[in-house]
Amino acid sequence: MIHDLPTHVRRLYVRSRKLVEGLFAGSYHSVFKGPGIEFDEVREYEYGDDVRFIDWNVSSRMSTPYSKTFKEERELIFFVLVDVSASLSMGSAGIDKREQAGNIFALLALAAEANSDRVGSLLFSNRVERLVVPMRGRRHVLSQISEVLGYQADGRGSDLKLALQAASRSLKRRSIVVILSDFRCDGYQTELALLSRGHDVIAVRLKDSLDRNFPPSGLLEFLDPENDGGFTAWGASRLLKKEYGEFWEEQRQRWLADCRASETDILEVGTDEEAAEALQLFFRRRRRR
Repeated sequence: MIHDLPTHVRRLYVRSRKLVEGLFAGSYHSVFKGPGIEFDEVREYEYGDDVRFIDWNVSSRMSTPYSKTFKEERELIFFVLVDVSASLSMGSAGIDKREQAGNIFALLALAAEANSDRVGSLLFSNRVERLVVPMRGRRHVLSQISEVLGYQADGRGSDLKLALQAASRSLKRRSIVVILSDFRCDGYQTELALLSRGHDVIAVRLKDSLDRNFPPSGLLEFLDPENDGGFTAWGASRLLKKEYGEFWEEQRQRWLADCRASETDILEVGTDEEAAEALQLFFRRRRRR
């Protein structure tokens, strides 16, 4: 839990300005795939124009071919799905996954706001906890940041399938969709593929060193925060450490395969990483591609 939320939000605001100036300035939209286009005008057809854009109604009236022209939409819709389930309460590096998710959301949302884009969000556990319609404005964005960082979820589990379905219904035009989760759930693959067909989707997996490295100690009790299940294990067991690491690596590889199959871009951010630096490296790689 963040004790001084207003101060934390102000610090994130300062960091977001550096992110905008250092990475997005002048070519912010270029790091996203397939920005929306809107109709501009019709003009007389010129050699080399795409024949698919010939306006046959105007052409028939004017007795000469006319072509539609389009312009890139200056305004993007930035929509973020934030996992607020109990499993994100884990963290061994000073902050937990939930706080790191809030940090990433804040940086991206403020960067979008600085470019006059509309920002919306959907908070989910095993239910849709909160849906915020995309709007412009700093106050609107700051309010969402405070809520993401401080929200107390009613549900404990995670149902990404339900969240993706809700996002698909609410987004009426092409958008940038970011998913912030540990992806410790299943059954969402079809919905992820469907969403990626109409939107530029980026899956951000929150991770922690404890996800793969069994704690080096004696007798330990492990509890699942989402369903109260658990087990007791001897931390010094080499076999248990090996099986533990292999299990979570298998889960990670399945997530990677699901994202690749749906043409969803991926980013992994640990609780021990600086969120702004991870985002900068990610978008630099994305722009080069």
